[in-house]
Amino acid sequence: MNILHVLSGDFVSGSETSTAALIHAQARDGHRTFVASGQFTRATPARIIILPIYKRGFFQRLSNILTLTRLIRRESIDIVHAHSRAASWVCYWACRLTGTAYLSTLHGRQHLHFSNRYFNIYGKRCAVVCENIREQMLNETKVFQPDQLVIVRNGLEL
Repeated sequence: MNILHVLSGDFVSGSETSTAALIHAQARDGHRTFVASGQFTRATPARIIILPIYKRGFFQRLSNILTLTRLIRRESIDIVHAHSRAASWVCYWACRLTGTAYLSTLHGRQHLHFSNRYFNIYGKRCAVVCENIREQMLNETKVFQPDQLVIVRNGLEL
């Protein structure tokens, strides 16, 4: 399978560390992995594509969506996995344009505003790293049913 991980990537975070651990496991299982991010500092067998996902201006978001769309098509990506709110925004649209399977992992509490309280940018199913984030999304948004949020603890390679 060809898997694309997308992160905001403007600083080192827990999502980067757990994504690297996930990529190592996926590579061991024979999958081709890619990362699109503003930066990715962890050692990984994935091909890294530097892309300023963290820049949220309208034209930059549009550029990121188009770049991801081209990457998904060129590399025959089977699934896209977003690891941040900004990544979820651009992945949502790129996957709608390409018909590619998509999911998000919420690694921390979400800064909620009108659009993500009422519009699901995270995908049909969403991984959350703990019960508190699951409860936040169920109680503070209108976009999820309980069966759509699955708790998956962050992975770490020790």
